[in-house]
Amino acid sequence: MSLVLTGIGVTSGIAIGEVHRLTPGELALPEYHLDADAIEAELERIHRAIDRSRKFLGSLLDKMGESGGETARELLESHRLILRDPLLVDATCERISSERINAEWALVKQTNQLLAEFKRLDDDYIALRREDLEQAVNLVQRELADQPATLIGAQVPHQLDHTVVVAAELGPAEMAILHQRRVAGLVTEHGGPMSHSAILARSLEIPMVVGLHHALDVLVEGESVILDGHYGAVMAAHDESLQRHYEDKRELSLRRRVDLRRYLGRPSRTVDGLTFRLFGNAELPEEFQRCRDDGVAGIGLMRTEYLFMGDQVPDEETQYRAYRAAAEVMDGRPLTIRTLDAGGDKLPPALAVTQGPNPALGLRGLRLSLSVTDLFRQQIRAILRASQFGPVQILLPMITSIDEIRQARRLIEECRQSLQAEGTTIDPDLAIGGMIETPAAALTVEQLADELDFMSIGTNDLIQYVLAIDRQDELVSYLYDPTHPGVLRLIQRIVETGRQRKLPVTVCGELAGDAHAARLLLGLGVTDFSMPPASLPAVKKSLIEASAARCRKQVTRFLDNPAHHNTGQDLLETLNSKP
Repeated sequence: MSLVLTGIGVTSGIAIGEVHRLTPGELALPEYHLDADAIEAELERIHRAIDRSRKFLGSLLDKMGESGGETARELLESHRLILRDPLLVDATCERISSERINAEWALVKQTNQLLAEFKRLDDDYIALRREDLEQAVNLVQRELADQPATLIGAQVPHQLDHTVVVAAELGPAEMAILHQRRVAGLVTEHGGPMSHSAILARSLEIPMVVGLHHALDVLVEGESVILDGHYGAVMAAHDESLQRHYEDKRELSLRRRVDLRRYLGRPSRTVDGLTFRLFGNAELPEEFQRCRDDGVAGIGLMRTEYLFMGDQVPDEETQYRAYRAAAEVMDGRPLTIRTLDAGGDKLPPALAVTQGPNPALGLRGLRLSLSVTDLFRQQIRAILRASQFGPVQILLPMITSIDEIRQARRLIEECRQSLQAEGTTIDPDLAIGGMIETPAAALTVEQLADELDFMSIGTNDLIQYVLAIDRQDELVSYLYDPTHPGVLRLIQRIVETGRQRKLPVTVCGELAGDAHAARLLLGLGVTDFSMPPASLPAVKKSLIEASAARCRKQVTRFLDNPAHHNTGQDLLETLNSKP
């Protein structure tokens, strides 16, 4: 009888092989004060460790060549950039000098300060940047401890074609080495579907299960296992017939992965002729490039919070360069820039004008911008200046009233007139839209729409506010249900209002990038989807093969009589069971 362990599947692949338990030791980080004459040597020591870490990442990129996947290369490049960032490198050196402490201790203290700033920006994308920082710093700490840049090389067999590696967690550097050695599959005790290791696994097409607690305690070195990435299952002590069954499934899975990207070049139409559009969510230069290469209709969401991560607010010129670069990369395709969506305890110290007890319900989004108008004007001027390099749109987050929109429009118009008086060319057709992501906005969307040029649905916050749950809170996260009839009716209402007013409506939350939910949104009338570039092929395939009329019929039946389906999950299964 098989032993079945379940975690979270982050790929749809199958792996069959022997277990290799990866258990690198914990780093012991010393903490001590320095004599004045030892500071110079300690500064040289930290610079040597950082330099070796950068060279190590460079060697991985060279070995990877073009076969490692674009996402894998982007993540390794991001780690190299972090190790050149003055906020990490220079600030750590300053701590060594001013506090007279050793390099390991200074690096820990500076890293913790940066992580605290990241935490204030409670955003799924920003969470990935926290992982980047932690993993890059870990490389430096290993060098400082006179250990090799990764402990994986001495422990893992040279070729892993028939090996399933089990670890507590894995960073991009370890993932790159495992890919080079053709690992069959991966299991980690920690992590989620949006962790960097999960993103890399999808990019590198490595079957992987994450969040499988106590895997290192249960799985035995050398035993044969089957990993089913679709169901998040790892099976040990299996018989030959089960292995043959999964060998067949693996062949089918591999063929499907090869075929999937072919859908990117096909017309964006459902089987019954409805045209839809796919947009990208992006922030860093390489993300914009990938979106363009994959043929997106434009950028549906450019987050700007990352520009505000430091202790100092980015000036107009810094913001302008970022927005201009994005517009130029998109080469004539629309670029939707969301103004700063942060507030309460999610603000950097330089912007923390208030500290409310509940940041989700405090001074955030457009409320913050209208409270700190100098900051808002600076960002708007930068966006308007960038509009001469491509079709740019301004997206106002967390709106709840007509008054807010009108105040924002007045400020935007003041900035427009000021720039024109300075001789700056501005796109005369620049559109201003709003994020509909609160119950108040959704229930008054008919009135708000009259003040907007387009609308975007932020499903992450909308679901959270409608269901009165914090999806980050493990005690209630199980209640986070995108298929709740209350949520679906609000999305349908927003989309229908946009249709009546002839306003574009884009869904840009996590739901838009979920291939399993694409047809649900289609059934609600959504035709514009914005998502991370990695989600594009699967979502496009789902929509191309769908009948929009059938999806509308199934969703309407569910909303008219929710008891017709046992749960919203049953509705998803029905929608995805056939075109």
